[in-house]
Amino acid sequence: MEMLCGRYRIGSLAGQGGFGSVYRGYDESMERDVAIKVVEGIGDREARILKSLDHKGLPRLYDIYRDRDHTYMIMEWIEGIDLERYITTRGAMSEKKAANIGTELLKILNYLHSLRPAVIYQDLKPANIMLMPDGHIKLIDFGTALVMNYGDEAKNLAGTVGYGAPEQRGLCGVRHAGVQSDIYAWGAVMYSCLSGRMLNKPPYTMDKPQVAAPGISYGMAHVISGAVSRNEKDRYQSARDVTEALRKRRYRDVVYRMGFIALMCMLTAPFILAWYMALNDGMFGAAEALIAGRHLQDVSHTGLYLRDLGLLLVTGGVMLWAFKKFRGRRFIKIDRSVYLSARRYPGLWMGALLAGAIFGAGIGGGGVPVSYAEEAVDTAGILPVSIADENGNRMLLKYDAVYSPEGDLRLVIDRDILRDKGDGCLTLAYFPEGESEAYSRSINLQIDSPMW
Repeated sequence: MEMLCGRYRIGSLAGQGGFGSVYRGYDESMERDVAIKVVEGIGDREARILKSLDHKGLPRLYDIYRDRDHTYMIMEWIEGIDLERYITTRGAMSEKKAANIGTELLKILNYLHSLRPAVIYQDLKPANIMLMPDGHIKLIDFGTALVMNYGDEAKNLAGTVGYGAPEQRGLCGVRHAGVQSDIYAWGAVMYSCLSGRMLNKPPYTMDKPQVAAPGISYGMAHVISGAVSRNEKDRYQSARDVTEALRKRRYRDVVYRMGFIALMCMLTAPFILAWYMALNDGMFGAAEALIAGRHLQDVSHTGLYLRDLGLLLVTGGVMLWAFKKFRGRRFIKIDRSVYLSARRYPGLWMGALLAGAIFGAGIGGGGVPVSYAEEAVDTAGILPVSIADENGNRMLLKYDAVYSPEGDLRLVIDRDILRDKGDGCLTLAYFPEGESEAYSRSINLQIDSPMW
């Protein structure tokens, strides 16, 4: 193996970029692994910047050696994997892991931007972020970094396609780079971490964070959207501001979740009212009769049935539109939301429709008597009586019904009706199958009785 300065043994190639090649080496004197970056020509720009830096998230520069054609920078060897390779092989990260990486990255950027003069990293991308085995990160490759003094910001502008800010490519006037450029790149890196999509590969474009990563919270999506705004004036003004917004994302997410739930409750209210009206008008009992092929004796409520059906369709359609409209906003997580359908359709509406059909078929209508008899029945003088089991659960009350309860049955009569009508007599009639005579029993009802 080739020796450098009689001390550093140069090993295998570890990485290569536009500003030099990095080899894994070994320091014979200190007995440690090192990274040896070889830059053609007098590449003291990066070395000058690294010498002035001291942060745990940045590589340490040990030594510099120059010959006639190259500059050799002996730096700390970082064991780990770069984020681009990690995302490409393992896919999108969880929001918690991405937030931890994003927070550490913001601390590094805040340190660089707080120096006097400030250092603008300028080429922040997943390939330049090393993820170490302990979960922490280090930012590498300062070949394109800018020192903001003596007009340095107007020179050596760089930035990888997909991660470089629009102003670095001259898409927003004169080409320039600043603090907001690094913030834009930070947002793009977070987008890749959460979506699993590399922006330096086709199609080089960014969708809305909620669309690219449906599982993220609205708070995180809001932070990323604010960081990658096309207009740099609309972005966060400093890395500290982004850190604060990232810390408060949970509170913002809770606020939007509560707002979303309140909005959905408002949208559901007309639907519930329509179901309630249909229930009281006996619409479901009528539907059950038609399905059973029986004759509906009371046809005077046909208009009510049609009205209720129209209300159900209209309110259900409004809810369907509202759910689809707000579905793309991702106010709340899909797997813990009111969306009950695996296909992300508004399952609440479909679930309510199914539950209403089952509920309606189970009670056969409410306040309007529905006749299932073939002969005419005078409903004007029918006393509103409901039937319940021994536990107080009301049961279906209709003509020609057969009851086989496990316990006793109770008849329930509204007390206010008895007060209006006064004392009376309740007659129960029993018609044995195949016989013409009926067996009956009369019960006197007195409103002044202690039982009332």
